[in-house]
Amino acid sequence: MTRTDRTRRTARASALVWALLAPALPRAAAAALETFVEPLSGTEFVLVRGGTYRMGDFDGRGLAQERPAHAVSVSDFHLARREVTVAQFRAFVAATGYRTDVERAGGVIDIDPVMRAPVRRTGVSWSAPGFPQGGDGPVVWVSWNDAAAFTGWLARATGKPYRLPTEAEWEFAAREGGRDSAWSGASERARAAEFAWSAENSGGLPHAVGGKSANALGLFDLTGNVWEWCLDWQEGYATSALPREDPRGPAEGRFRVLRGGSWRVGLDIARTTYRNGYRPDYAHSSIGFRVALPADVRI
Repeated sequence: MTRTDRTRRTARASALVWALLAPALPRAAAAALETFVEPLSGTEFVLVRGGTYRMGDFDGRGLAQERPAHAVSVSDFHLARREVTVAQFRAFVAATGYRTDVERAGGVIDIDPVMRAPVRRTGVSWSAPGFPQGGDGPVVWVSWNDAAAFTGWLARATGKPYRLPTEAEWEFAAREGGRDSAWSGASERARAAEFAWSAENSGGLPHAVGGKSANALGLFDLTGNVWEWCLDWQEGYATSALPREDPRGPAEGRFRVLRGGSWRVGLDIARTTYRNGYRPDYAHSSIGFRVALPADVRI
C-alpha cells in the first residue's frame, strides 16, 4: 500500500467516525424540556441528555488552543438555565457571611479599556460592580474560588453534589447537544444577537439574565453576557491524556477554565469553542458562573 493509499484510507476512516457520531448530535435537543427548581436558591435547572460530540474547532476558524477537534462523551446532567444572579449570590452571602476574594483583597487589578494597561480598582465587588445592576443581573466580580464556595454551600445545604459544569459539559450544552453551532443558538453570525449580549449590542454593560432567546436546550446566555467559570483546570487538547468520557480536566494547573464570552468582547471571541482561563482567585466585571448537577442524583 502506498503512502497516498494509506492517507486516503485514514481520511475515509475519520470521515466515517464523524458520520457515525453526527446522527446522535440532535438527540439532546429533540425532547421537551425536563426542568426542576432548586428551592433554596430558586435556580431552575434543565436536564441535558448526554451524548458524544466533536469538542473543539469543528469548522477551522478556531485558535490553536481549540484544536484538535476530538470525540468526547458526556453523561446526562442538569444545568442551570440562567447564570447565577446578584439576588441568588446575596442569599448565599446572607446565609454564610462569605466574603469574596475581591472583598478580602480590597480591590482588583483590571485592564483600563482606553489605555489598555493594568490598573488597580478599589471599591468594587459583587454588590457594588461599578454600574447599575438589579437583583436579576448576573453576579460579577466573582472568582472561581467564590463560584466554588457558592456551589459548595448549595451542595452542603441540600445534600446534593451541586458544582460548576465541566468544560466538556459546558460546550456540549452551548452547542445544543454537540451541534456545529458557532454561537449558542445560532450557526450564522447574523442571528447571534438574538441569543447573546456582546460588545456589539450590550451598550457596555451586562444585562438581566435570560433577556435573550434560549438555545434549543432551553438555556440562556451561554454566549455572551458574562464569561462563565467551569470546573476544570485548563489544559491543551493536543497534550491532554484525559479520558474521553466525562473528562474533568487535570488534577492541578495554573488557570481555571472560562467559557462563553461576555458583554465586553466581540462575537469572534464569544464562540462556543473559544477557550479562556484565568487564576482561580481572579475576578472581573465580565465574569460570572452557572451551576450544574449530575443527573444520577435523585431530585
